[in-house]
Amino acid sequence: MRILVVEDDVQLARQIASALTEAAHDPTVVHDGERALDKAKQKPFDLIVLDVILPGIDGFDVLRHLRSEHMASRVLMLTARAEVKDRVTGLQLGADDYLPKPFAMRELVARVTALGRRYPEEPVLNFRVGDLTLDLATHDVHRGAKRIELSPRELMLLKVLMREPARVFTRTELCERVWEHPHEYDTKLVEVFIGRLRKKIGDPSLIRTVRHVGYTIDAAQRH
Repeated sequence: MRILVVEDDVQLARQIASALTEAAHDPTVVHDGERALDKAKQKPFDLIVLDVILPGIDGFDVLRHLRSEHMASRVLMLTARAEVKDRVTGLQLGADDYLPKPFAMRELVARVTALGRRYPEEPVLNFRVGDLTLDLATHDVHRGAKRIELSPRELMLLKVLMREPARVFTRTELCERVWEHPHEYDTKLVEVFIGRLRKKIGDPSLIRTVRHVGYTIDAAQRH
């Protein structure tokens, strides 16, 4: 994969690049947020390893800008901040995974490999399950020819499910990815929003409940 490594610690960045190269990836290294944005605009990357604490523009702002420009590269955030709220902030802004510092280099490579398996090599902006489609660039959702109006939270919940069909998400995972207040988790809220999605989509069976675990979108209907 083409990977952009954004890390201001020069030695750590060099170690990450070396480990990724050994794992048959193609890393490019920059040490600040402004340079990261420049590189990301110059050519598409399959994945971005993004440190949160950077000189100038921090990692959160870099990620916010990337997603506002509809850049669909997968993002693995590196953070020395252990608080749940910081991890959730990254996920809310569009990160795909996070890795707290300090970390073992083999774990970073494993996370990168997992993200590589999770999505196709080229970043995807459109998802389809049966006749349900989601366009990440425009945030349009259609069931066949019919457009479905969703609230921002409903849209985020659907995006999480459609991005990884067949994966079963626990209610807590969905809370962490969709809602902004991790210290006030209310998993009953997930059930309410799943119910709303099912009603608007018009196919209760498409989003399946896995008893005692959580929810998944029916990958058998994915095209």
